[in-house]
Amino acid sequence: MRLIDVEIGRYDWSAFACGCTKTAAHLADDLRRLAVAQSSEEARALHIENHAMIQSIPQEPAVPVASVLMAALAGDLSPGARFVCLDLLSGLVFNDGDDSSERCQQIARQGLWLLYRDLWSGTLPGIVAGAYEVLRVSEDDNDRLRAYRDSGQVDLPDYLVD
Repeated sequence: MRLIDVEIGRYDWSAFACGCTKTAAHLADDLRRLAVAQSSEEARALHIENHAMIQSIPQEPAVPVASVLMAALAGDLSPGARFVCLDLLSGLVFNDGDDSSERCQQIARQGLWLLYRDLWSGTLPGIVAGAYEVLRVSEDDNDRLRAYRDSGQVDLPDYLVD
């Protein structure tokens, strides 16, 4: 059993109204498939963002999805699946003033070092950028984030350089 399976099992997915207007019961299997996707194309084809967010507005399953994404990031993911998890998480934490986004930010903070690992990894530019985008919104210690960003180890895309 993987961390993601335990985290998925913590929620009654059918109790959440999904962004697709059905219950979110189907999201449990979609999130499991995301964790084993071998490419970003395969992971994106699940369209989880259309269920957890509508036009970048978090929906009822947003908080549990964020928690599952953090559990997934703690596991062994393909680079494509890791990129999509970070991208989805970035969307969930980004909305200022939204209660769901604030709760998603709290979840991201609980796994802060997972995000720093991905920032530091240099695996793929998309993974580094995704981790930085989540950290930029979720990290309370701006001096720490700046120190890692400016360490010379992190190669951020130009659009993220302050």
